[in-house]
Amino acid sequence: MRKILAAPLVVGAFLIATTALPWISVGGDQPLTRDTFRNVAKKVSPAVVNVKIRSNIDFGFRGRGKSGSPLIPPGLGLDEQLREELERLHEQLAPELTPNEEQEFKYARSASGVIIRTDGYIVTSNHVVENVNPADLEISLPDGRTFTEVEVVGNDELTDLAVLKVNGKDLPAASWGDSDKLEVGDIVVAIGNPLDFNNSVSEGIVSAKHRVIRKAPLEDLIQTTAMINPGNSGGALVNLDGEVIGINMAIATSTGLWSGLGFAIPSKTAKDVTDQIIEKGRVARGYLGIEMDRLTNALARQFGYSGKAGIVVREVHPGSAAEKAGLQRYDIVAKVNGVEIKDIYDMHRQIGARAPGETVELEIWRDEGGDSGVVKKVVKVELGERPSQRELAAKRRGLVTPLPGAKPAPEDQLLGMQVGPSSDGKGVVIKNVEPGSAAALGGLQKGDKILEVNKQPVKSEEDVRKAIKSRQGEGHLFFIEREGNSAMVTIETKN
Repeated sequence: MRKILAAPLVVGAFLIATTALPWISVGGDQPLTRDTFRNVAKKVSPAVVNVKIRSNIDFGFRGRGKSGSPLIPPGLGLDEQLREELERLHEQLAPELTPNEEQEFKYARSASGVIIRTDGYIVTSNHVVENVNPADLEISLPDGRTFTEVEVVGNDELTDLAVLKVNGKDLPAASWGDSDKLEVGDIVVAIGNPLDFNNSVSEGIVSAKHRVIRKAPLEDLIQTTAMINPGNSGGALVNLDGEVIGINMAIATSTGLWSGLGFAIPSKTAKDVTDQIIEKGRVARGYLGIEMDRLTNALARQFGYSGKAGIVVREVHPGSAAEKAGLQRYDIVAKVNGVEIKDIYDMHRQIGARAPGETVELEIWRDEGGDSGVVKKVVKVELGERPSQRELAAKRRGLVTPLPGAKPAPEDQLLGMQVGPSSDGKGVVIKNVEPGSAAALGGLQKGDKILEVNKQPVKSEEDVRKAIKSRQGEGHLFFIEREGNSAMVTIETKN
């Protein structure tokens, strides 16, 4: 890949040398001259800052974790190889340490940011500053100025963007360009701090547009061959006019380093998000008000749904746009405004990218029961506004749906479970699960509260038996609660 990418540069150099022309036309009336990249760097580099995060790694013997293991705080972004190396270094130091003695090592990781306003507003990647104490942030400018008092103005995890603020005046600020005008093949320049090499400049072309790599829920990324490495995150991707047309976000790699595939958030998205954060401290986004699960083959069979697209509604939040529109648990949302929903990421993009108050049309499939089976419905929903992160955290359900089991179990044994009444009168509680049973293989556990079986509410052991017996065919669908979180669990029974 590296040789392929280098070839056009060699050819370009050969053309300049042999034709003795001072420039090469790169399209339109914009020439590529010997000063082009120099001028871009001079214009934009002063506005690209180093975002440093100070963190401590504590090597000690205070009983946390296994004896002699390093106490590494979360959020450092260490890969397994680096963790193993740190553990090896600690083993070498261990003979020199006495019980209850600890040594503290200062560890700083860094990334990039772009000053977008002269009064100190800086855009960077959310994953750079997420869960970081602002007191541990430090901003360094190429001109030598350093700011240790940094405010996190706001963030948007859906697009992986964040805005920081430092107390500065007349700071060098970059200008936004129009990412919509980019074409595949356009020359671009990446500026940032890869691998702690401050203010590094690399060039490449736009390889593709509208890429999705599933690093953030809302993605419509620019793919580029401009060299991007760890530390470039949050830095600038600019055009030859010295305008920021993207914020560098990620690389696709098997080694952790650049392999020819870099990705940036388009300036159209970045400018809209940063403007809203600066003005309101948050980003106003459309919100449906559901918790959803991926549509698995097991769930599709439970609902009698033959389609391939869609997500399954697991919860409908009270008072939400979804509830007002009549959405129900177990509905399958197959399309939004005619666009097929293939996974949860598609749903985030189709809803989260819209403004509150906008009306969307959902194609849903609902099991009406009886002879009608699953039927298609079209529902129009006026979107609400996405709650704050704190409010969402209170709403979120964190339980991952377990894998379906595959071992048959006699129905008079309740698929290998023993259940009893719940103390609050809602559902039944699993008292015991037989190892190796269908219930155990499906992921059900002692202490789980069963609220519904095959979409029938249950309040007693007899209710569970009847609901299981009512379904003939492959498997059973359980709706449960575990530690306050909800999930749909499929238990497969094969004869």
